[in-house]
Amino acid sequence: MTVPCILCCCLLAQADGGWELSGKTGGSEARLDALARELSTSRALALEKIRTRLELAPGKLSIRWVIRLRRSGEGLAAVKAEAGWTEVGKTEVVVTIPAWRYLAFPSKARRVVVHEAVHAVMASRIGTAEAYLAVPAWFREGTALLVSGEGRERVNDRISATLLKGGSSADFLAGVTGRQVYPAEGYLSVLWIEQRLGTSGFRALLSRLAEGGVFKTELEKLTGLRLAGLEKAMLQDSVRRISRRISSPSERLFKDALRQAQEGHYDRSRESLSVLGSIGESLAVRDSAIFLHARTLVEEGRYSEAAGQLEGLLRKGYEVPWEPEIFEQLGRCRAGMGKPREAILVWKMVAERFPHDSAVQGRIAVLLDKLK
Repeated sequence: MTVPCILCCCLLAQADGGWELSGKTGGSEARLDALARELSTSRALALEKIRTRLELAPGKLSIRWVIRLRRSGEGLAAVKAEAGWTEVGKTEVVVTIPAWRYLAFPSKARRVVVHEAVHAVMASRIGTAEAYLAVPAWFREGTALLVSGEGRERVNDRISATLLKGGSSADFLAGVTGRQVYPAEGYLSVLWIEQRLGTSGFRALLSRLAEGGVFKTELEKLTGLRLAGLEKAMLQDSVRRISRRISSPSERLFKDALRQAQEGHYDRSRESLSVLGSIGESLAVRDSAIFLHARTLVEEGRYSEAAGQLEGLLRKGYEVPWEPEIFEQLGRCRAGMGKPREAILVWKMVAERFPHDSAVQGRIAVLLDKLK
């Protein structure tokens, strides 16, 4: 990035006061300082990216940026599960980043900051919580994923999650009027809208929303389609996009490998996964296969091999949904390799980063208890 661009980003960031801490820290000041520096840089770049990508800048509502620290005695019920969140009030928008998720890995907050900044700038421009929330959540999430660059990986992760549960790759698609719309489907739908309207048309849609337009009405005007036709077209396009990422034979092969692993036939499972890995499938399928392969190695006590595969899944700068279990399994590898202190450190780090997840907390407690 050029010096003038960096200076522009810094000026944009300074306009709304910078990050503030939600409380006092009892942990490492050095780690918190490193995170604060990362967040300051990420926020400046996020505002510039939104300006150039969407032609949007903060508007009627001011934006406050908060680094939240866990307070002493704070119960799990008070801790949100999100990687970050944005709240829209009457006079301001508040973006919150939970420090505990990123103290060990500050770079993983980069795209989260961009994601939340998209929500914040859209809400700030639209001007009221009511008008902002009237825009469908799938569109808000999909747009944030589009700008942050997380969208493709979110789709891959959702495909992986359905495969690892024994489902089919497109099982998470319900259409944007479904009872539960995953952010990944929102992203795919936003991709269709941008493709249909073009970059200028997409920006025009956002501009009309900022000026008080009703989402459904403006989208119908710009696309020339009624809502029912829009929903059908977006769902069909999403199915097509997913079908390009994994073939039907590969899905059957993965399901067979999963079944073999669940029945304890680890060699057979790995044979199927090896075939799957040799046919050039997408990242979503490869990651799912590696993860399942590593789990079978852990179950058989082949800890060194498993550790290498698990570490390869921890891609720098991105937080995969099954990251807690990757670290859990890595801890099992460390313990199995005769390194109990390293195992404890890994497991405690997981507990620190995911305090909201009672299932993770329960599993970690059991694993730690076994090493006492």
